[in-house]
Amino acid sequence: QKLGASTKLPHNVMGLIGVANGIDGDLRPGLPSQMIEVHDPIRLMLIVEHYPEIILKTIQLLPEVYEWYKNEWIHLVSIHPESRELKVFKDGEFTLYTPLNNVIKHISKMESKVETTHNNLPVFIINR
Repeated sequence: QKLGASTKLPHNVMGLIGVANGIDGDLRPGLPSQMIEVHDPIRLMLIVEHYPEIILKTIQLLPEVYEWYKNEWIHLVSIHPESRELKVFKDGEFTLYTPLNNVIKHISKMESKVETTHNNLPVFIINR
């Protein structure tokens, strides 16, 4: 009951961290097990424009909060205020972000992709 694993009909998504049952306002955080195969768990991503070493010192002030970042419950990105470099916090440190340069595939029929997979689909450009 507390994790929201009952009927989904009256659920209202609250800030992408949980659901409330109807209008009662009782927040049910967590991801019910029956939704795992349909939806990816959503994590909060914070993008902070500041020096990475200052951000690191700040999040380490409270060990309980630092665990959220260290265990990747919250994703953290730093934008350096001078160099504009993006650094991602992972494994206890900030590392330089390198974007993926993949080419987006073109397809003509989306139906065949939807019918043949049970996993999440990548981004496609659909030719008409």
